[in-house]
Amino acid sequence: MRAVTRIVSIIFVPLLVLAVARTAVAADTKEAMEKLKALSQSAAASYGDGDFDKTRSQLQEAIALAKENGLGSNRIMAQIYVLFGVLKINEHKDTDAGVRYFAKAIDISPAVKIPPTMATKAVKTAFAKAEDVDPSTIGDLSEADTPVAAKKPSKKEKEKAEKEEAAAAAAAAAEEKAREKEEKASAAAAAADAKKQAAEEKKRAAEDRKRTDAESKQLVDELAQAKVAESQLKSDKEKLQRDKQERDKMLADSKTMLAQLEKEKAAKDKQLEAANAKIQQLEKEKADRDQKLGPANAKIQQLEKEKAEKDKQIAALTASGQKEREAKEKLQNEKPEREKQLADAKARVQQLEKEKADRDKQIANLSASDKKERESREKLEKTMADVAARERERRSKELEDRQEREKLAEGGELPGHIREAVMCDLPDEITAGEDLYVHCVPQPGVGAKLLAFYYRSGGSALYNAVMLERSRKGWYVATIPGGRVSGRLLHYYVEARDAKEKIAATNGKASSPNVLTVKPAGAIQAANKHGKR
Repeated sequence: MRAVTRIVSIIFVPLLVLAVARTAVAADTKEAMEKLKALSQSAAASYGDGDFDKTRSQLQEAIALAKENGLGSNRIMAQIYVLFGVLKINEHKDTDAGVRYFAKAIDISPAVKIPPTMATKAVKTAFAKAEDVDPSTIGDLSEADTPVAAKKPSKKEKEKAEKEEAAAAAAAAAEEKAREKEEKASAAAAAADAKKQAAEEKKRAAEDRKRTDAESKQLVDELAQAKVAESQLKSDKEKLQRDKQERDKMLADSKTMLAQLEKEKAAKDKQLEAANAKIQQLEKEKADRDQKLGPANAKIQQLEKEKAEKDKQIAALTASGQKEREAKEKLQNEKPEREKQLADAKARVQQLEKEKADRDKQIANLSASDKKERESREKLEKTMADVAARERERRSKELEDRQEREKLAEGGELPGHIREAVMCDLPDEITAGEDLYVHCVPQPGVGAKLLAFYYRSGGSALYNAVMLERSRKGWYVATIPGGRVSGRLLHYYVEARDAKEKIAATNGKASSPNVLTVKPAGAIQAANKHGKR
């Protein structure tokens, strides 16, 4: 029994050491994979920022790390070689070296692709040429094989290497002794149990990973849906607020102008009424003066007639004697009184005529003032008519602009053939500060119920999201405000979701978006004008 126990111990302990060593190696490999992936992403970001020296340094470090850990044929390395080839062609103008790097990447992973943001004409040509290169003729990529800096192994790494060597030696010795022993059945049983347990653990880990992936995907979908809904609500709210502010401002301006015009009109009407009342009063006074002047004139005529009769009587009395002289004296005595009355009557008539002239002058002045008031009133009415005409013209212009924007937003007729799962009709170049009208349409077989448009400026890490609405022509449309069109590039991608809000098709991805070139305001018009010249 002791012999059997000793034999099992001799076999099982080295196997356990070997398993521990393999677990440590697997952990190191996983760590190296994560670091390799991080270096690849960092190099791509550095290239996007224009830091080409940093890009080259990170790519060299990644290749050195892959060699140290035996990951030279890993799928991540294919993308690293592609990025190295792009750097060689676009920045170093070394097409031959770029072809070799592309051929190396295709040899590792035939499905490798060039990122859309880096796919210049020269890169595409070199990549097509690399597909025909024999991998055996590539040779050693000396630049990539050279590590960034020779690193001395640390004490911990040395101890780790010694342990691995000791474990490997012990495992080899154990296997040699195990083959010499007669208890192969017990060792096989122990190994079978260990393998069974490892299989069960692997199965549980796979189930846990599958469940975690499903939950993660569900959370991502829910987050995307919430972000789309929030973005749509925010966009609608901003649009309504802008429209309301513009209408409130227009209404306030119109009300203020109308109130001012009404106030001026009321003041002019009041002045005109006062002038008319004054004219009526003067005309009434003139009629009274004329009425008073009529009896005075009649009295003067009566006095003159009586004077003539008296003179006639005096003449008759003079001729007829003393009696007549007495009568004449009496008449002469009465004559001064009559003449005085006549003089008073004439003076009164002159006073009345003077007053009449003054009244006529006042009436003439009031008539001139009335004419001036009428002219002012006509000018005010003309001003009000001009304001109303300008307001109608402004509203007509706003209506035309709104109809033009609606026409641009609605888009043209749908093409007869939709060549992609999700096709978008967008220009290659757009102008900074101007609204961008988005028109996309899915293929009939995709089963899309809604489309979401994600976009960001070239220097931004986060995407903005907006929900596309179905137009009467069949396009899914949205308008990106000009205030959000800035920078030098605009990245975008589109997701089509089915009735269960699952992704049915896409045009671009967050990691490899489509790219639009953003020109400064006025640059495109100036270029077109120069081209015409």
